[in-house]
Amino acid sequence: MAALNLHKSFDLWQQALALIPGGSQTMSKRAKNFAYGAYPIYVDHAKGAHVWDVDGNEYIDYVMALGPVTLGYRYPCVDQAIRDQLEKGIVFGLLSPIEVEAARELVDAIPCAERVRFLKSGAEATSAAVRIARAFTGRQKVASCGYHGWHDQWSAGRNDGGIPEILKDYTIGFAFNDASSAEKVFAAHPGEIAAAIITPTGRGGPDPGYLEALRKLTSKHGALLIFDEIVTGFRLARGGAQEYFGVVPDLACFAKGMANGMPVAAVVGRRDVMQKAENLVISTTYGGEALSLAALVAACREYRTKPVFKAIWQRADQIASGIDAAAQRHGFGKVCDSLSPMATMQLTSANHPDADPQEMWFYVLQECASRGVLLRRGGCLFVTYSHSEEDAQKTVAVVDEVLRDLRTHLEKGDLARELRKCDEDQADDIRART
Repeated sequence: MAALNLHKSFDLWQQALALIPGGSQTMSKRAKNFAYGAYPIYVDHAKGAHVWDVDGNEYIDYVMALGPVTLGYRYPCVDQAIRDQLEKGIVFGLLSPIEVEAARELVDAIPCAERVRFLKSGAEATSAAVRIARAFTGRQKVASCGYHGWHDQWSAGRNDGGIPEILKDYTIGFAFNDASSAEKVFAAHPGEIAAAIITPTGRGGPDPGYLEALRKLTSKHGALLIFDEIVTGFRLARGGAQEYFGVVPDLACFAKGMANGMPVAAVVGRRDVMQKAENLVISTTYGGEALSLAALVAACREYRTKPVFKAIWQRADQIASGIDAAAQRHGFGKVCDSLSPMATMQLTSANHPDADPQEMWFYVLQECASRGVLLRRGGCLFVTYSHSEEDAQKTVAVVDEVLRDLRTHLEKGDLARELRKCDEDQADDIRART
């Protein structure tokens, strides 16, 4: 397949590297995380489930802003709600009525939600939830499973610089789908654990009874159970993973799909626990920013009145099963793992066990992009309410063709020659070649 024209993307990326540490605001969006040299870097605009890069190429998108877009890009009623609120104002010195309306929507939707505190990012929400849990229990340590953001609380264990060493003793990790692992943490720190926080799906979904076991374990030890629903919220079900799995935590953290892309996060939970936040310094100027809250209200109304989650599950199942069937036809292992609306992706070949997974992924991302489909190596395959039957059929057909060709290159032993990789100093050559 012919190489994409990516002139403008590479020009902008070179400028970004001179101005922005790492070139981007979000580590997962850095150009080298995809297929650098053969994959778009900058988006110009989007609509529904499609994006157009700055060079004019159109794609069906499954990266979907890393998860915040549940309904689809530029979803009409959400955008209209933002326009209507913009006519009134963005942020004020006094409170806005939209705060009450938005909080009511979350209390109505989320099983554990009796009180709500709005913030701006997932990392803020998870950090605030732990502060509330510590204040409520009078304990300092936290048992943690999964990724909960970049704040010191969560980064102390893998300290990459700038974090006080003393913090690492206050967040103790436990393994997903292993109740005994969590039990050992509580046994080793009797009466010291304020809460256990977990992303309830992990990477492959919880085993039967696992979340229920954590619910019993935390209650037994007088600790709180916190669900990090930054990704699962307003994706698996209207009430998130806690509704889908039927296990209700004491506190939960939401962001991403809650407002279909607008920047807002929330800590929600039990009335008595959340009331502790009244006197804690968990406060931000933009907690009541009205454009995002208006988007939240509009999105929640769609979730409440339209078959959003049923449709997402059906389309996601169609795409994931189609990709897995194609992989089986061409001698690859199961590609889509976990729950299909947020399936994680892996790539293995039983016939070529020594093949470099990074090279295989580079080829798949490169060739799918050149055919108009954007995937993400190792990340979630995000399906929205706007992905159409035509999108699904084209996606499965493209992946089928690309995996067929990948098998051929593996058999010939010439895969490395097919990769359109480049280093920073080769960007000029890439622009000339495309």
